Amino acid sequence: MKWLHVTPLVTCVAFAACTQRGTAADTSPPPAADSEYTGLPPKYPRAKPVTAPASAPKPAPTPQPPPVVATTPAPAPLPAVTTSLPTPAPADNPTPSPPQDSTPVSPPVPPPPVRPLDDTEAKQEVVVLTTSMGNIVIQLNDVAAPRTCSNFRKLVSNGFYNRTVFHRVIPHFMIQGGDPNSRGDDRRTYGLGDPGYTLPAEIQLNNVAGAVAMARLPDANNPQHASNGSQFYICAADCPSLDGKYTVFGKVISGMDTVNKIASAPRDKHDDPTDRIEMQASLETKQQALEENPR
Repeated sequence: MKWLHVTPLVTCVAFAACTQRGTAADTSPPPAADSEYTGLPPKYPRAKPVTAPASAPKPAPTPQPPPVVATTPAPAPLPAVTTSLPTPAPADNPTPSPPQDSTPVSPPVPPPPVRPLDDTEAKQEVVVLTTSMGNIVIQLNDVAAPRTCSNFRKLVSNGFYNRTVFHRVIPHFMIQGGDPNSRGDDRRTYGLGDPGYTLPAEIQLNNVAGAVAMARLPDANNPQHASNGSQFYICAADCPSLDGKYTVFGKVISGMDTVNKIASAPRDKHDDPTDRIEMQASLETKQQALEENPR
């Protein structure tokens, strides 16, 4: 029953009628305990309507229910986007993330000039990585990546890689090392280091098993595919998804069993081996290296 301005007689009649019918759903305010709701005052004529005094408060309107709005079921939520590295797939279908360094973006600085080797001389010299799990002999390819090979050879000659570790290993994919920060104990800094410069891309060779290539920043921050000045990786299997994106500058000619041992080493959630796998890098003649490390 709506709240209306009516004469006391009409109000009383309406209230009495609702009371007799037992209208339980009536939400009108209860009548006040005065003569307005208990009967007509004698001073008011029965046929004359009575107006409430101007000072009397107006009753609040009965609240109306909100309109019903038809709704449609909410669409299913989209999969959450993650920035973490995906878990590598089994050997028959490897799809892990590519090797990348985490070095903050900085303008490329050309490496110091080094003496380039001609193809004949280069073929007679190899790089030997000595580790606790075995040795790896690398043949550099100065024809495909002359600047990268010259820089790598210079760093090896200066002892830059000694006591650095392989800080990222993934079975059936690759092993990555060459970060000078990895000489320290703070693993949070691994992958952030470099010699202070980047190298221009020299992309010609494919990432086959045993390929040696340079790590780099992701495409979003590095559209030129410039290489990190020192961090490198070795493919433990064919990785065609990396072809055309990274500078491959050499190949393993002895020690692939060592590469696979390192790739399968126990590691943490960041693919960092739980035990340090340090390297010592040296330049040797190919003949001497293969005599000491037969294929």
